[in-house]
Amino acid sequence: MGVPSELAARIRPYLGESAQEITEQIQREIPEFARPPESSLGRRLHRGVERAIHHFWDQIEDPHAPRESLVDLYRDIGRAELKEGRSLDTLQSALRIGGRVALRFLVDNNELFEIPPQTLFHVADAIFRHLDELASASAEGYAEAQTRHVEEQERRRRQLLQLLLTAPQPDPNTIASQARAAGWQLPHTAAAVAVAGNGDKELSARGLPPDVLVDLNWLDARLVIPDPDGPGRPQTIEAALSGWVAAIGPTVPLDALPMSLCRARQALKLGQRGIIDTSSPIRCSEHMATLFVFSDEELVDSLVQTRLAPLRELRPAQQDRLAETLLAWLQYSRNANEVASHLYVHPQTVRYRLRQLEELFGDQLHTPDQRFELEIALRARQLRR
Repeated sequence: MGVPSELAARIRPYLGESAQEITEQIQREIPEFARPPESSLGRRLHRGVERAIHHFWDQIEDPHAPRESLVDLYRDIGRAELKEGRSLDTLQSALRIGGRVALRFLVDNNELFEIPPQTLFHVADAIFRHLDELASASAEGYAEAQTRHVEEQERRRRQLLQLLLTAPQPDPNTIASQARAAGWQLPHTAAAVAVAGNGDKELSARGLPPDVLVDLNWLDARLVIPDPDGPGRPQTIEAALSGWVAAIGPTVPLDALPMSLCRARQALKLGQRGIIDTSSPIRCSEHMATLFVFSDEELVDSLVQTRLAPLRELRPAQQDRLAETLLAWLQYSRNANEVASHLYVHPQTVRYRLRQLEELFGDQLHTPDQRFELEIALRARQLRR
């Protein structure tokens, strides 16, 4: 090292004075550390400075002196810095100040210590290597605490998501308390999202806004999106979910999120069956009629069987042509010309088919309620095909 071990004995009586000088200078230059000596931060700062100085000269006296306890202390200091909301840069600055002041103390008092210039150079080199080790230890502790903090926040956010999506929800105070613990600001409205698959890709790494709650621990991943209709939000969410089979439930107040998830899951199942297009995320708000039609499939089956019974005896191709024509006729205000334009056929062809439909369905075509039920049955038939 180039520093005689006996120098430590000459310096040791003055280490308390040096530690005090370093502590005061750090507090002058870094306002975040300017705390009373009896405060938790004040005690930790003084202890960290004092231990660092004593260990340094212990190493000068005996290069084999153990350093584990000092390294552990600085890991703890790094963890504490994160816990108290300070950046790692602040701690690294304090270490640099400490090294500068310690070296200046030796230079200013060299009449007492009688350190040759070449030896002083080696002491300076040793001080900064010592500080590098402490900086590395504090960075390790900070990073470890950061990882734990992120994991804890994610765990709390998953718990919050589960509370929001479980019916019945707990009381609002419980929700608010859990949201505070998770660092999540309660929005006025939100939407639940159901995603097919639970984590072969990282949703959180795909450009989702940081306030979106994500749980990939279910067979189908679940999300809660705050303020889903805010400026730019629909486009951001759609881009983040592209490539997934996903359904975005209706936008609702927080206490209705279980219903939003129910609708999203219903839409997701219909998408997986091919009834709703899944080339982009399904927005339930754009498929309400389809969700309504398929909310009770037994009832839909019964309606289709009853209302479309007149088509049953026809050939399949005939059934398709007449069903398509009848649905268009109902949708376009029973106007044959508009139906012809929609189906790309001649109006006379439409009129011929309508005469066939009149023979098959009779009074059903003239009763408003039955026309409504016919349209539902025809839509269901078309979607299923």
